Amino acid sequence: MTEDKKVFVLGQNLFFLPRIMNAAKQAGLTMRLTNTEADFWNAYQEQAPTLALVDLEGDPDVWPKVLEELKTRNSETKLVAFGPHSDIKGMELARSLGCDQVLSKGEFSRDMPRVIAQYADSTA
Repeated sequence: MTEDKKVFVLGQNLFFLPRIMNAAKQAGLTMRLTNTEADFWNAYQEQAPTLALVDLEGDPDVWPKVLEELKTRNSETKLVAFGPHSDIKGMELARSLGCDQVLSKGEFSRDMPRVIAQYADSTA
């Protein structure tokens, strides 16, 4: 029996969670919220996620470290970051740390079901 595919959400903002959970379920993924670096890696040890959604408004001491570590592990986890369109530095940092896609919150909100389904399907 294979394990369920997972999507991890890294961040502290709960605004998008219900919509992410619904889109993940429709794409055949199980969502897991991770708030801290330790939380992310504890969940990762249980099972690496298919997709990680990174909230750039989350703790700036957490998400860059997680992305950097994922890069060194040669993880096959797909990475999508989202944040305020005005956070140019954060978006550039997320790109430089290996995110597959970096979106403004507006783009993410508008395209969330498609984005999640795209990455869920790309790892089937």
